[in-house]
Amino acid sequence: MRKALVLAAASISTAAALVLGGAAAANAATPPPAPTPTSSGSCSFAQHLVHDWLTLPKALRTDLKAAKAADSKAERLKDLKAIRSRALAGDYGKAVESRAEHLRGLRPLPDALKADLTTLRGESTRAQKVQEAGEIASKALAGDYGDAIQSLAKHVQSSPRWQSCTPKGS
Repeated sequence: MRKALVLAAASISTAAALVLGGAAAANAATPPPAPTPTSSGSCSFAQHLVHDWLTLPKALRTDLKAAKAADSKAERLKDLKAIRSRALAGDYGKAVESRAEHLRGLRPLPDALKADLTTLRGESTRAQKVQEAGEIASKALAGDYGDAIQSLAKHVQSSPRWQSCTPKGS
């Protein structure tokens, strides 16, 4: 379970990387600690992220891990741009290509969301990162980042993939 939680936040970075294509996205992929409650389904927010991460194609997960491990910000940015290009080209499959196309339409991100993602990246502990990620999700669902981000957040929350999450060990 710990290993899965270590990879969970990379799901956040997947969307951020595809939208932002920047180093902030890779740095946002920091492992969360114990799950935090959420109102969606039987999984906590962190468990949803683990579930989502595990549904990504292996090649995409491998590339995201490599980008996160890059030695420099410039190298990480280059890796994330390559990931975004590969996603848009369909190299990770049709589902990822479709999501990447949809996310591309959300650019540029609202300034408030960019600021909150920067805060997320700057948090020092895993617990703080999970809390900040949960707050970002809540703000997105409430429409604090605008209608387009709210629509995306609601779409993700109501998706079969999100709803089919089952906590590990159940």
